[in-house]
Amino acid sequence: MDGLKAVAHDIYHEIEQTIYREARLICDERLREWLDTMIDQDILYQAVSRQLRVRKDSRYAAKDHVNIFNENYHYLAMRVAQSESPMQWTADPREIVRHFINNMEIYEGEKPGEYRVFTNCLVVRNRRIYEEMTYSYSRKDVWRKDANGQFRLVKRLSEIDERFMRGKNLNFIL
Repeated sequence: MDGLKAVAHDIYHEIEQTIYREARLICDERLREWLDTMIDQDILYQAVSRQLRVRKDSRYAAKDHVNIFNENYHYLAMRVAQSESPMQWTADPREIVRHFINNMEIYEGEKPGEYRVFTNCLVVRNRRIYEEMTYSYSRKDVWRKDANGQFRLVKRLSEIDERFMRGKNLNFIL
């Protein structure tokens, strides 16, 4: 196939349940718990939007993507603290965010105890009275177990399908 080795069913199930729990914590606005229990200190958290060019167009030598997020643990912690602030007017009244995760594939990672997870995601976000935004994207994650046997997210690359964001902001966790 493509050189990836599938994991055993029990590992697949454990990681799958971890990812579903992560989505629930995010949707329930339990971001501090998400950060403290699921995110590794070495996290690299990225989101990009791809440029849509004709395949044979060779005029551009630049990268084919634009960074939306390129963050480490410190920046994620600042985003969580910002969400906890009573001054966070963009999320008041409370937003309703739903994460739908599917097409999950889980493989052994490059290092022992690490796992590569590929998913397709859809987020529906409702703000205020009439604002509804939908985002589709793929995720390429790396998860590993910590010293306590809990899976922690080490790396996430979200590739957002929209070239130009129609929503007012991406002030939520992908």
